[in-house]
Amino acid sequence: MQDFLKQIIKEAGAIAKEFFLRGVTPMTKGHPHDFLSEADLMVSEFLVSKINAQYPTHHIKSEEMADDINVNSEYEWVIDPIDGTWGFVHGIPVWAVMVAVLQDNKPLMSAVYFPMAEQLFFAEIGKGAYLNDKQIHVKNTELLDGAYGILQRRSKAVNLYGDYFERYRVMTMRAVQETNMVMVNFANAANMCYLASGALDYVIANSGLDWDRLPVYLICTEAGAVVTDSDGNPWKRGRQDIVAANQHLHTQLLSLFKN
Repeated sequence: MQDFLKQIIKEAGAIAKEFFLRGVTPMTKGHPHDFLSEADLMVSEFLVSKINAQYPTHHIKSEEMADDINVNSEYEWVIDPIDGTWGFVHGIPVWAVMVAVLQDNKPLMSAVYFPMAEQLFFAEIGKGAYLNDKQIHVKNTELLDGAYGILQRRSKAVNLYGDYFERYRVMTMRAVQETNMVMVNFANAANMCYLASGALDYVIANSGLDWDRLPVYLICTEAGAVVTDSDGNPWKRGRQDIVAANQHLHTQLLSLFKN
């Protein structure tokens, strides 16, 4: 199953890459920021057909498929054909194909492939996380001051570049409290996978569905991250919010959610 998963996700990535290089016509799925392209549909159809042919009794769920196949099977495949479609349709090459395999509703293995960088993240329960077959681990940063996350804001404590620190601190607080502006990185897959590889120190997010969360959850936990919801409970499918970091930072991050 591991070799099959790695093979089809690379093949799916090649299909998506062709669309990305020649350009796509974006559509929306009921929300101005929820994009869909013909590439999402083609990649979904490819993966579903491959999995169904190889494992005809397995449950298959895809973001771009209206109805699941073989619901209540022991094994379930959860597919995000293109994570980061917003960037994909705007020419930003930070997007990925994601697939998770569950057994009895528990993550068994997952793969996340970034075709433009030819980076394949893979994890299997109890066997660690890997980037292009090299094992990866979360970074051992101990303090939030100076820790790298996905919100770009420096402080005087790490005054390498920049100025107007207090102005931007106030602006950040007002933006959160007084507006509904969207604050995201390029893609969920990139945030979580690069946390697992040690490029980022933490990821905090309040939105995401099964296909967004399940593949990267296993990769992060197998790389040594603590992954919970914002209440501090171990993250479980169906919970959209997520807090992920190494054990040192995770406790500090959770404290920010307390009154």
